[in-house]
Amino acid sequence: MTHATSFFRLASWSTAAVLAYGCASPAPDDTGTGGTGGTGHGGSGGSTAGGSSGKSAGGAGTTSMGGTGGSGGSSGSSGSGGGAGAGAGGSAGTLTAGAGGMSGTAGSAGSSSGAAGRMGSGGAGAGAGGRMGSGGAGAGMAGASAGMSGAGAAGAAGAAGAAGGGSGDGKSAGCGKAPGIASGMYNNGQHISITAASMQRRYILNVPANYDNTHPYKLIIAYHELNGNDDEMYKNKYYHLLPLSQDKAIFVAPNGQKNNASCSDASGCGWPNPNNSDLALADAVVKEIEDNFCVDTNRIFATGWSYGGSMSYKTACERPLGGSNGFVRAIAVYSGSQLSGNCTPTKPVAYFASHGTHDSVLNYSNGVGLAQNFAKANGCTWATPTQVSSGAHVCTSEMGCMSGYPVEFCSFNGDHTPDPDNGQGGSSWVYQPVWDFFNQF
Repeated sequence: MTHATSFFRLASWSTAAVLAYGCASPAPDDTGTGGTGGTGHGGSGGSTAGGSSGKSAGGAGTTSMGGTGGSGGSSGSSGSGGGAGAGAGGSAGTLTAGAGGMSGTAGSAGSSSGAAGRMGSGGAGAGAGGRMGSGGAGAGMAGASAGMSGAGAAGAAGAAGAAGGGSGDGKSAGCGKAPGIASGMYNNGQHISITAASMQRRYILNVPANYDNTHPYKLIIAYHELNGNDDEMYKNKYYHLLPLSQDKAIFVAPNGQKNNASCSDASGCGWPNPNNSDLALADAVVKEIEDNFCVDTNRIFATGWSYGGSMSYKTACERPLGGSNGFVRAIAVYSGSQLSGNCTPTKPVAYFASHGTHDSVLNYSNGVGLAQNFAKANGCTWATPTQVSSGAHVCTSEMGCMSGYPVEFCSFNGDHTPDPDNGQGGSSWVYQPVWDFFNQF
């Protein structure tokens, strides 16, 4: 099996090299627009725990348009997970403009807020939870039902409703505006300067050729490996995902650091993340792209190999969509480990990984451990992924994960590489499954 690093110009990995280095997104929008045509109902009948708050009325946010027929749960019962938090959304009924929108008349709060209280209700839930709060059947995705446990149509979407930040429909501040970044600065490998954590940094940007500022696009962050840089990410088309995207995503490649300074070349460039300064770079880049282009704030992804995989993991762990200042919906990690500061995820992020069974730089078990961490956060029933014994690779999907937060791990017969099987870069088997994984959301 070839150690497949051929397309990485300066990626000269060694175990000694690894030992040598050791191991803001927008503020929440309280006036996020709710679902303009939602017909979601409150906990009608409240037959499940947490379907208690009859007061959620299809509205979302303090200036929302209510659902056209969204009514409260007229007989929602309390249940053990009944929603004191869900009840907070009841005031939306008084603000709805949809015909027939009314607050529930008999829904009673349960003894505890349970999942309903935490995962958001109608009303205030989508205002504060704008990143996942797009309009539609669940009235602003925070939903007319009492969060995840309620009986209304917005159940699972209600969980997303409290994500925090952004506009209510998942569109970034740059939607509908001409970009403030000159067209000569992207799609050509130009370095764009940015300041983060009092350090001058840079990144490279690609925008769809047919870019439409009224259409929200996926945003994919590609982190390079040690001894790599943003130039390399541009040349290899962001881990070969750019051509697969068919002009349906914006790509960005931040540049790493070396010795507490921005890298001027690839040698030694990585993601040590001292004092979370690399995480601050991610925050700054995401905000700048969101402010200048139309980004789907519910569909921001990260990917990377080795040190870049480490930084992808760290970004997802610290900035999960649904957490404070969070924005990451899913990640893909190639041969990763925790090298950018340890973190144990507490909120779900969809997770894809590949790792070679003969990895001579970062042990195979490291990759399995990262997947296990997110499997726990994603509510999966963990089972050790099948290790390839014959053939090129085998992929395992963990079972029992919460809806929308899968965990997939691919074991391949090879060494430390982002290009398993053949070392031919874009012709490796792994990149199409990664794009498919991202594109399902």
